[in-house]
Amino acid sequence: MSANDTTITVSEDGAWTTFGFSNQIPIPSYLIALAIGDIEYKSLGDRVGVVTEPAMMEAVATELEDMAILLDEVEKYAGPYIWGNYTIIVLPPSFPMGGMENPLLTFASPTIIVGDKSQVYVATHEMAHSWTGNEITCRDWENFWLNEGWTVFLERKVSSRLHGVDFGKVEALLGNTSMWQDMNSFGLGDTFSSIHPVLAGRNPDSSFSELPYEKGFQFLTHLESLIGEDNFEAFAKYYVRQHSLTSITSLEFRSSWESFVEREIGLSPEEVNKVLTDTNFDWWVNNVGGPTPESDPTFDFSTPQSIEATELANQYVALGGSGSPENFEDYFTYYSNLKVVFHDQL
Repeated sequence: MSANDTTITVSEDGAWTTFGFSNQIPIPSYLIALAIGDIEYKSLGDRVGVVTEPAMMEAVATELEDMAILLDEVEKYAGPYIWGNYTIIVLPPSFPMGGMENPLLTFASPTIIVGDKSQVYVATHEMAHSWTGNEITCRDWENFWLNEGWTVFLERKVSSRLHGVDFGKVEALLGNTSMWQDMNSFGLGDTFSSIHPVLAGRNPDSSFSELPYEKGFQFLTHLESLIGEDNFEAFAKYYVRQHSLTSITSLEFRSSWESFVEREIGLSPEEVNKVLTDTNFDWWVNNVGGPTPESDPTFDFSTPQSIEATELANQYVALGGSGSPENFEDYFTYYSNLKVVFHDQL
């Protein structure tokens, strides 16, 4: 359960076993979850572990053996992890989502267990929700970007610190491609193409897309560019402390940002005004478009390797199916996300 185990009681006749759970930290009702079945638990460190079916345990435990490192890295950036233990349950193939961040018991699809750890970023994403999504939650689904934009930002900070800045940029490059595909599907005049979808009686699930994830991430990347990486890391901790165990909207986020810029980093009044002007809050939250590398170099997420993968795909296109480029074997040296860059371009 999305709680801590407390008791296991067997009835006198042995017919019934009662399991008790406790969670003293308040959570929204959508985060309450139960898992029932032929499952077992394995510890992977002092405060991390996995749950899955016995036949899957060896593969799951091997794939997710770095969970403790990932949790430590998110904690370094966002502040103390308040939940105690962190457990991922890898579910059967019928589970329809990549992951769901139920506190203390993240649900994950078996599609993340691929043998090369290339999908472990899903685990990092769900871990990061322990801060942004669980400890702080969006008040309603029009403010969903506060859950997802922040979590993608934290996920990519961890990826960049563990695997290099270019690794995180390639993740952002792929995410940006998905974001523009979704915006074009909704139509650039639809509020669903902004990070503040106006539901007005429409089904919240209809607004679900990469927008809150990717444009939310880009908004935070923009804010980081205004005050620098170190100051923005301090803001992340400040934001979590200020809104811990509350449900908020973009207005509370804006208030925290303006308060931090004015009071916490020693800027002159003139510098404060410039940062707050350049924040361009209304455009980022309500505008239905998005930044481009041409309009702002901050959002050029290309890397030498991603350019190479794109060029290789273009060489295949130029050949028109008549053969392969001389350097075709370079493809086999790409890690998984670079292969996706290649296929997207193809």
